[in-house]
Amino acid sequence: MKKFKPQPGFVVQAYRFALDPNAAQERALRSHCGAARAAYNWAVARVEASWWQRRAEESYGIPEAELTQWRPWSLPALRKAFNEGKHSDPRCAHW
Repeated sequence: MKKFKPQPGFVVQAYRFALDPNAAQERALRSHCGAARAAYNWAVARVEASWWQRRAEESYGIPEAELTQWRPWSLPALRKAFNEGKHSDPRCAHW
């Protein structure tokens, strides 16, 4: 990795923070981390399902024009799909 060199006349400072949550804060942090992991797993499963479906269709000899559409992997597209699906997906019911 290339070493960072500041421009002449500039100073680089670094800070390190440590979290020391109490019991309630730790539960909240764990809950948020779990929710973030669940959302990530949801996004990966959504995109992979599309990929595997296309792969199966290709093995059946289905023409390219008739294959399942690719699902976008961009953050805005996934966020929009997640927000639309979280009201109907039973995995998101407790949020």
